[in-house]
Amino acid sequence: MPASKLQTLSVTFALTTSGLTNMAFADEVGCAEKYNLYVEAQTHWQNNSAARAGELLPEHKERINQYRDVQLTMIERRKLAVELALKNYPDQVATWGSINRWIELSPEFETKLSNLSPEFQKLTEQYQALISKPASASDDEFSATFRRTAISDPEFMQLMDDFNLKSREINSLSCKK
Repeated sequence: MPASKLQTLSVTFALTTSGLTNMAFADEVGCAEKYNLYVEAQTHWQNNSAARAGELLPEHKERINQYRDVQLTMIERRKLAVELALKNYPDQVATWGSINRWIELSPEFETKLSNLSPEFQKLTEQYQALISKPASASDDEFSATFRRTAISDPEFMQLMDDFNLKSREINSLSCKK
């Protein structure tokens, strides 16, 4: 098995086992690979936290799913932005920092990425359409109910803790562009 595939397998295994802290056998990965690990963790968090929140607040399930959809579209869009930037504008990707801040999507840079990729343009349009949907008049009430209910739920908090731990583990990996 090639070393890069073995390294990928090692990182994936380490991040998906219950320990999550033993990263000794994979301390450096490719930056695209590192970002993909983060995308997997984010996607898992968004899907599972929305499912749990929907169980806790069934009367707000539509709104919870709308928020999840916005987040999933944003995650996919940023993933593509990082991939495109690593290939075409590597100096625009700050891989030395926290992974959630690797790329700054200014309007000018978004235009460059859209010109490179019709898929990025499509994801940008989808994202804009999702965030343009009108919010409910009871935003403050929903936010208070969500905080009171979800944040006090041990299962929801475990999902959040798991995501935070995975994020720290992924951030601890060094990578090569």
